[in-house]
Amino acid sequence: MTPAGPLLPMPTPELVMFDLDYTLLRPSDQFEAPGYVRTGARFGLELDAAHWPLAEHAAYAAARERRRRTGLVHDDGLLPVIAHAIIEGLGGGPPGAVEQTAAAIVDAWGRAENFGLYDDVLPCLGVLRSAGVRMALVSNALGHGLEEVVAHFALDDFICAGVSSASVGVVKPAAALFEAVLVSLDVAAAAAVMVGDSVEDDVKGALACGCGAILLDRNGRVSGAPLPRIESLAELPAALSI
Repeated sequence: MTPAGPLLPMPTPELVMFDLDYTLLRPSDQFEAPGYVRTGARFGLELDAAHWPLAEHAAYAAARERRRRTGLVHDDGLLPVIAHAIIEGLGGGPPGAVEQTAAAIVDAWGRAENFGLYDDVLPCLGVLRSAGVRMALVSNALGHGLEEVVAHFALDDFICAGVSSASVGVVKPAAALFEAVLVSLDVAAAAAVMVGDSVEDDVKGALACGCGAILLDRNGRVSGAPLPRIESLAELPAALSI
């Protein structure tokens, strides 16, 4: 087990707020190289999975540029931008076929059946619930609604509130998302902890609001970062002194 981080464990909070995608929800391979190749083939594209690292890098760059231009406003146009960048990075093709492939990928992102819970999610949520800790979702959710996700994965017994950028109109790290949950549950910022996979959106956003924050670094990409950090939700209870 990787050490939890330099600032852990924390005191047990009243509320833990979770990010959704890549924190609780694991996208299927539909949104990785195999899925793009399969989808592209339906529309006559011959995409090359070997170019996935390049395509992924292009998608990150396109998303950063999109965020730079749109600021913190909720942006339904982000998913198509990412899909197009990946398709072009994998080899692209005729514009019409590229457009059809991107639209199919975006449509697939909106269906809960194309996602699964990470194996560590339910055991962690069960431990937190037994300890009397309330849990909520705070998500820059694109393509799928929080209520749909909670219902599809039967999380009703664990999640007591949820706020998405679609409902608030801004994306993390904007304070409004975190504050909406805190107000709805009547919890002070100092009594809440945010857990998510993004340093900028989840950790810095929550800290700026006065909440605690823990980075979920599943792939060990920022192992040297001087911030509270875990690599699995199996580590979260101990990180919260439970």
